[in-house]
Amino acid sequence: MNMHNNIYTVQNMLKSKVVRFFAMLVILISISCVVLSSFKEFQPYGWLFQSFIHLASLLFLIEYVLRIYSAPALNPELPAYRSRLRYIFSFYGIVDFVAVIPFVMTYLYWDTETVHIIILPYVFIVFKLIRYSTAFQLILKVMKSVRSELLTAFTACLIIICFSAILVYFVEKGAQPEVFKNIGDSMWWAVITFTTVGYGDIYPVTPIGRILCAFISFVGIAMLAIPTGIISSAFIASMKDKLSKKD
Repeated sequence: MNMHNNIYTVQNMLKSKVVRFFAMLVILISISCVVLSSFKEFQPYGWLFQSFIHLASLLFLIEYVLRIYSAPALNPELPAYRSRLRYIFSFYGIVDFVAVIPFVMTYLYWDTETVHIIILPYVFIVFKLIRYSTAFQLILKVMKSVRSELLTAFTACLIIICFSAILVYFVEKGAQPEVFKNIGDSMWWAVITFTTVGYGDIYPVTPIGRILCAFISFVGIAMLAIPTGIISSAFIASMKDKLSKKD
């Protein structure tokens, strides 16, 4: 019984505002350390940045262990071991594990170049903000509520991109065999044209190819507006629901 109570106590502690605020602060400082360490002006302070990352990873390791321990509180209907396994292999569980890799591995590779490769996955701690930020949680909730509509819209976009890529390949391969070498190259063209980015590194030169390019650009503007409208309406509905609950 005491162990059962301890599990719920630890879970409630992890959900407390103090812990959430402290975790947010550590995450933001950690991300700042990773960013600043890339500037030559801050190279002399590299040891300080790595030390903080190491300390933050230790704190995240403690948090990770506590979350594994208290996971049964999230799924009381499941056996304890299944609840813990569900957390370990969940999105948050994987992100939490990546955040502790630097602490575990830097003991072995602290004075080698390998330490930079080890710290590289550490940038994924930005996803930990989703758990602690109410704004990110709202975005995630909205995206989940319209996931079927978004999937339909993105599937339609993918079909158009694939069709356009195949079509432009056969139209342009005779005029630009060195540019449109295969459908993979034309797929890149289709993506940057559909999204109206237009890097200019690959483009059609034949009249039919140019007409197709203009058509895809217009279709891209229209199609990309669909998921934007879906997400916007979901946000408005979510905010209205939130305000109605307050009233």
